[in-house]
Amino acid sequence: MTRTTRLPAHLLRVAIASVLAVPLLVLPSGTASAAAGIHGSGSTWSSPATMQWSADVAARGLAVDYTPNGSTAGRNDFMSHLVDFAVSEIPFQGNYVDRAGQATNELARLQADNTKFKYLPIVAGGTSFMYNLKIRGQQVRNLQLSPRTIAGIFTNQIKVWNDKAIKDDNPALSLPATPITPVVRSDGSGTSAQFTAFLTNQVNDIWRPFFPGGMTSEFPVKGATKAQAGSEGVANYVAAGYGEGAITYVETAYAIQRQFPVASVKNVAGVYTQPSSDAVSIALTKARLNPDSTQILDDVYTNPDKRAYPISSYSYMIVPAAKQFSFDESKGETLGKFIKYFLCAGQGQAPRLGYSPLPPKLVSFGYDAIKSIPGAPDPGALPANLDKPTKADHDACPNPTFDPAWVPPEQKQQQQQPQQGGPGGANNQNNNGTTNNGTGGNTPKPGDTPGAAGGGTGATQGPDTGGGAGLDPGTGEVVAGGDKSGPGGPVSAGSVEAGDSPPLPPVWFYALTLVCLMAAVFGAPFLYGRLGRGRGPDVR
Repeated sequence: MTRTTRLPAHLLRVAIASVLAVPLLVLPSGTASAAAGIHGSGSTWSSPATMQWSADVAARGLAVDYTPNGSTAGRNDFMSHLVDFAVSEIPFQGNYVDRAGQATNELARLQADNTKFKYLPIVAGGTSFMYNLKIRGQQVRNLQLSPRTIAGIFTNQIKVWNDKAIKDDNPALSLPATPITPVVRSDGSGTSAQFTAFLTNQVNDIWRPFFPGGMTSEFPVKGATKAQAGSEGVANYVAAGYGEGAITYVETAYAIQRQFPVASVKNVAGVYTQPSSDAVSIALTKARLNPDSTQILDDVYTNPDKRAYPISSYSYMIVPAAKQFSFDESKGETLGKFIKYFLCAGQGQAPRLGYSPLPPKLVSFGYDAIKSIPGAPDPGALPANLDKPTKADHDACPNPTFDPAWVPPEQKQQQQQPQQGGPGGANNQNNNGTTNNGTGGNTPKPGDTPGAAGGGTGATQGPDTGGGAGLDPGTGEVVAGGDKSGPGGPVSAGSVEAGDSPPLPPVWFYALTLVCLMAAVFGAPFLYGRLGRGRGPDVR
């Protein structure tokens, strides 16, 4: 008796399917699925930069998810082991009292859990005052405020825009009697902490009677004050149609995104300055650093340079310094590569996003933190001389401040304060105090003064690299020679940190995966049928 034997057919089909499925095993390398994903939360002040950098590295196989839920929430998430990293404008607090009077000790909680962590600087910027004020229907874009006037506004002592204190700061403006609506954060906020630290330090006689506790992450809500959640919330309130007369404190990036002006703030030299990238960098030259990289800002507030923006600071990333809880070496590899990216190539986007790039000294703290993260790749060597990086140093870490052609803002020749306004045309003030916005583009360029995006000149240009590395205004890429046509072309934004060659775009990967899968399923029977034609069945 004979019967047909199917075994050779099955073996042939398996072999053909295996060959056709090889791309399914090869293509995923370099995509986000090839690396352990990590999740962080915290600062909304730093969110525009953090979210941009997360998107940048996603194309190179690093899955970094970030939830901007406020600095206090981020620190709490880290203490509760819910995230792999946190971002905050202030470090963990000892004896902290919230607006409800409830006391907590974050440091004691970390010690009780034996949680190991490190701080590292992530981005520098200015806490700005975004406002919505009109004179005869025209948006005011050249408002000036002194620290004492700002304190009076946010403690409800100054209630209308034509108050004498504001008129003294703005003698050229015919200010209206529009009621002032201070808009503050309803959530625990590092921005609130930085702002109230400044008020406590500089205008203590106004701030302490309003809030005796000094610095706080939870801004008191009194009088006409409105509270909104997150930087997005306060910025959206001011920018809304019902926000006329409103003013808030927020990182400059949020005003840039909404094409709204921010006030020029009077520094100790008596000059009203915008929170431009250069003004922040100049102010932070007076920052003093603790051994753990946390900042002491007293001398920043009183920097005598007439170009300095007084309410400048940087935020911290908080990272694990040991394998603990759910954090392991695979996550450490992703986190280490992500940090290396934003300390180096990612800093090139800082001016475009409304921040200031970190200088080599602060980058060195970041490198030290990477070395404490389990599983993180070695970030490489720092410049032998942090004050004078070489071209090789810049090639290894394309942070714009590592470029030998970089001129630190504090070393630039002091110039007259530019007219307020954003990119696009002249900003001329009429006799009635209103502003004629110039015509032109609405998108700020790298290094532009962000005070009045969308109308007027007054842009304080970023550093002149003298033909060295620059920024492509369309993509934010670090570009050798100043533009994409220059020698060397764009410097890869992440080739050192996340793989030498970028993967295929995800859409092509999924399309090829589908094609290979269909070929594996339907191709084997077809080929077997072709090969088997003319042959009789196997008999035994």
